[in-house]
Amino acid sequence: MQPNSPSAYLIIRQGNRWSDVFRLEKVGSLVIGRASSNEIPVPDERASRKHAEVYFQGGEWWVRDLGSRNGTLVDGKRIEAPHLLAAGNQIVVASCRMTFAHSLEEFVPPPLDGEGAEPASHSQTQSELPPAITHRRSNASLLESRAIDPASLTTTPEKKGSKGAQQATAPVALELLPLAFEIAQQTSIASACELALSRLMQTIGCQSGGILRVDDEAPSSRKTEPIPGFTIAILATRVRDGKAYHPASDALVATLLKDPSAILARNVTEDPQLLGEVDRESSHVMTTTSIIAAPIRIDQKLYGLVHLYSRLGESDLTPDDLEVALAIAEVLAVSIKNLMRAKTLETRLQSSNERINQLEQQLGHGEWVGQSATMKQVREQIARVAPTQATVLIRGESGTGKELVARAIHDGSPRASGPFIAINCAALTPTLLESELFGHEKGAFTGATERKLGKFELAHTGTLMLDELGEMSLEIQAKFLRVLEAKVFERVGGNKPIHVDVRVVAATNRDLEQAVKEGAFRSDLYFRLRVIELKIPPLRERPEDILPLAIYFLKQFRQRSGHGPTGFSPHAQAAMKDYHWPGNVRELKNSVERAHVLASGENAEPEDLALSHVQIPGSSESLRPPIQAYRERTLEDVEREHIEATLEHTGGQKNRAASILGIERSTLDRKLKKMLDPDS
Repeated sequence: MQPNSPSAYLIIRQGNRWSDVFRLEKVGSLVIGRASSNEIPVPDERASRKHAEVYFQGGEWWVRDLGSRNGTLVDGKRIEAPHLLAAGNQIVVASCRMTFAHSLEEFVPPPLDGEGAEPASHSQTQSELPPAITHRRSNASLLESRAIDPASLTTTPEKKGSKGAQQATAPVALELLPLAFEIAQQTSIASACELALSRLMQTIGCQSGGILRVDDEAPSSRKTEPIPGFTIAILATRVRDGKAYHPASDALVATLLKDPSAILARNVTEDPQLLGEVDRESSHVMTTTSIIAAPIRIDQKLYGLVHLYSRLGESDLTPDDLEVALAIAEVLAVSIKNLMRAKTLETRLQSSNERINQLEQQLGHGEWVGQSATMKQVREQIARVAPTQATVLIRGESGTGKELVARAIHDGSPRASGPFIAINCAALTPTLLESELFGHEKGAFTGATERKLGKFELAHTGTLMLDELGEMSLEIQAKFLRVLEAKVFERVGGNKPIHVDVRVVAATNRDLEQAVKEGAFRSDLYFRLRVIELKIPPLRERPEDILPLAIYFLKQFRQRSGHGPTGFSPHAQAAMKDYHWPGNVRELKNSVERAHVLASGENAEPEDLALSHVQIPGSSESLRPPIQAYRERTLEDVEREHIEATLEHTGGQKNRAASILGIERSTLDRKLKKMLDPDS
């Protein structure tokens, strides 16, 4: 129990549905038992006359057994002493099951065990209007633009039986304006519903009411029924005399689902069309005399309803009450729609922030980890290209970070709020790649058991990255070119044209010019893709980025695991600088992760990195001259060989050779003379 909770509830199960809501009061105790005078009567022989009680003491809610024969259960265990209640506790007294909750908004009905459950009676879904319904209204005239008679503003309120003063129509209409502003200031649907219900009951003098949420998404097994299946959630309740609130019957909700007009019904006690089987078994039905159900419609769909009812000894609800209830329901609908829209925007903003945070982590908290001149140039190119709609071709070796660059282009573009979809063309066969890109219809080929949306459809209004584009077959290249040109395609096995708005960012490590020359890549597609070309340099061409990247990756691994080396030894740093990194940044990250796992000290050593000696064909490392085997030579021999090689390089020009060797011309002459005559 929350120490200062303003309210608490018992949600009571009747038969096969959670039907009654009892608002607990901190004054006095609530008795549960077989006696009809109890606050919660339980018509079951297994229940004692006064079986158990719920009471408020010391800032907490408690339940205790009153010496019953069969005991009281809390969450399936029999209690022998007063038991402190917590949200979600299940209280069982004979056949009566109750759930304790602090808030109706947070209440999640536990699954029913099916015991005693019966399918809904067909009488609840008949299309005829129940005879007890006396009035229907589709729109609230209080909200219509019409002149108000100034004399009505001073009309003396009429007495309405035991309900007290009923305000005139015009003053009520004027009160709706500040109410609309008050509801619009609420930050949650629950608080908006509580305020609207409180003001409504205060205005018309009703004693019992609630606001319900209706979800009419039916399970697949029930979609063929005349009335779809639905569930009801309670958003707010108010019962002035301390009795339990009883939600609207399934039949009444089904009536609103068929015709979303406000309903006023009288003499409902014996009406089989407004009362389901479970409702007719409940004792409260015998005292209900009139009902109002005003729909809360959002985008022409029933979102929920305002539900009011009167009982014996209270005045029946009137058409004027129906008018006020419908007007407030319409005002509430606008507020709920705005709150839902705000929630959607908040969710999207949160998703965008998460994506931005993820990108910032990949790039080093919003900064590129690499600070080399070549990477600065790439960053500047991205900043210029991203805001445009131009197709981009990213070229670079495997592992250089082409997808990271593509994401940076997407996040810096006007399409940042749209999806970013990436697909590796080299990882799929031509048939599967065609299905992945364009989708397929059910039965298009063996195994196509249902329709599938392709990456182009999923990336609508966003960005589609095609990695390893050079691996596409010529047939798919032709279809891909058509999408680039016309923004339209058909699914595999379909003939309906599908229009999309997608920006394409392609990436490859192949020599596309050579592929075009060999006929393996379409020349028209090559020129269509090469609108903007970004070249990502390999890691060996920007050695100044190696150590900053390694330190960044090591920090990431330490944050995830909480242990590992804090840095690299001088020998490890030298090894990383001298290594040619054929796998580029991807290989560097893997090597750092390996060192993070294997290192036993504070600093990782070269053996922890376990650098590979594999050479990638075509890389600049493959062009290095082979390392010659060691042979014993003196420094004098090395110097003589180097001077001879320098003179050969300069074509015998001694001045230039001396400049390259970093010595004076006279010094070079002296060394040459000694080389010719060692005894001089």
